[in-house]
Amino acid sequence: MKICMIDAGVFVEKPELLDPLKEMGEVSVFTGVPESVDEVVSRAGDAEIVIFALMQITNEMLDKLPNLKILQFMGTGVSNFVDVEYAESKGIKVLNITGYGSNAVAEFGVAMALTLARNILPGNKIVLSGSWNQDGLMGKEIAGSTVGVAGTGSIGRLVAEKFIGLGANVIACDIFESDYLKEKYGVEYVSMEELFKRSDIVSLHMLVTPENTRMIDKSYFDSMKDGALLVNVARSELVNTDDLYDALTSGKLAGAAIDVYDHEPPADMDLKLAALSNVVATPHIGFYSEQANDNSITYSIESIKKELQ
Repeated sequence: MKICMIDAGVFVEKPELLDPLKEMGEVSVFTGVPESVDEVVSRAGDAEIVIFALMQITNEMLDKLPNLKILQFMGTGVSNFVDVEYAESKGIKVLNITGYGSNAVAEFGVAMALTLARNILPGNKIVLSGSWNQDGLMGKEIAGSTVGVAGTGSIGRLVAEKFIGLGANVIACDIFESDYLKEKYGVEYVSMEELFKRSDIVSLHMLVTPENTRMIDKSYFDSMKDGALLVNVARSELVNTDDLYDALTSGKLAGAAIDVYDHEPPADMDLKLAALSNVVATPHIGFYSEQANDNSITYSIESIKKELQ
C-alpha cells in the first residue's frame, strides 16, 4: 500500500510518530503546498491513501488520482478543503480528526483575552519604542468579570473552565447545554442576545451553520457593554466584519482578538481590521502547539487504521 503525506511534512518534527504509518505500507512525505495539479500527481502518484493538512483538494486533483481510496485530513473542518460529496461519489473515503487541538485552542483563546484585557501589546510597543510611560495602559482583570462563552463543545467547555479558574463569572450559550459545566461550576446558560449584553468578554467557539453565518452583527455589538472585548478563535464567518470594524473604531468595543479570517492569508477588510491598534491579530495559530501537532499525526494514523479494519 502506498501512502502519501502530500503537504504535511512540516508537521513531522518527530519522525518516530510515523512508525505506525510505515507499518501499513510505503510512505512518502512532502512539505509545502503543491503549486499545480501536475505537482499533486507527481507527489501522490498511485497512492491509495493521501494525508493532507494545508491544501485545497480540488475535484480535478481527485480525477487525476485513480488509485486513491482514503483521503485523511489532519484537522476537523475537512469540508472547507475538499468537496466531500464528489470525493465519495468516486469511492474515496474522506476522513478528519477531532479533539487533537482542543486544549491548545482553549489556552490560546484565554491568552488572547488576557492580552487584550491587560494591554500587553501596546505596552510592549511602548518599551520597544524607547519610551517609558503607562498612558492608556490601565487594564481590566479577568477575576470578577463576566465572560460569555458562545459554544460549549470540546473547546468551549475547556475555555469556560480556564476562565472560571481565573475567577471569572462564566455564562454560556449553546443549543446543547453542558450538564458538566452546569453541575460542577454552576454555569448559567442564556440566550445569545443576553450573553452579549451581560459579558465583559465574549469568546466565540461555535461551529458555522447557515443559521448563524454573519449572525454577530451591529445589533449584537450595539447591545454590548461599552468597552467590552471580543475573542474569535472559532470561525470568521460567525461575524459581520464590517460591523465589527465600526464597533472597534467607534470606541463601542475596547478591542478584539482574531485568529481566523474569511480568506487565509487575510485580504481586504480582514487586513483593514487587523491593522487597528485595538485588535490582536494572529495567523490562525490557535491549534499550533507541540502537543496538538503530535496529536494531529497520531490521531490521523489512528483514523486511517480504524477505516482499514
